[in-house]
Amino acid sequence: MNDAIAFTEDQRDALQELMNISMGQAANSLAHLIETKIGISIPNITAVTPEQLFEMVRHNQEAHYTRQSFMGDIHGEVMSILSQSGLAEVAELMEYEQPLSDADIKETILELCNILAGACLSGLSEQLELTTNLQMPTLFQPEKHDFNQLGWQHSLVMEVKFDIQISSFTMRVVFCLDDASLHKLTSTIDELLG
Repeated sequence: MNDAIAFTEDQRDALQELMNISMGQAANSLAHLIETKIGISIPNITAVTPEQLFEMVRHNQEAHYTRQSFMGDIHGEVMSILSQSGLAEVAELMEYEQPLSDADIKETILELCNILAGACLSGLSEQLELTTNLQMPTLFQPEKHDFNQLGWQHSLVMEVKFDIQISSFTMRVVFCLDDASLHKLTSTIDELLG
């Protein structure tokens, strides 16, 4: 963690547990849809600069990328990184006809992001009694964007990885919060911790 964003150990543990519950709900939502088991990683919580965020997000060349902004009591952006590998099998489980057209691939990517990011954000918001509104996802290419224009100099990144066990497909969901939202988040967690 960098100096601009400092958590106490209790705050960090609480946030990690809240994220764990939210990500579990998201995995269950998708698992019910595709009727298969989904594994999730322990949430990784770090603070990064825009340059570090870019490096973190773009390291996988064989991937599809989406971004969605959210507003409300806290605001920021959700970025999702979906592996190209295994996407066709997941689309088939979602009842898309094979072979996939370009439109089907795009629709599958956006639907997966909406399910997982939506369930994650809604789970976190409900637990913290915060109001948030998630926008629809859009595809993007990290190398064509200037991450310094994202509106934050220090981001809290909460990242989790989903693995669909019957295919090679993986998806990482990265939540980015700006400083004002981070202060709101930590004060809400402090109230929760009492």
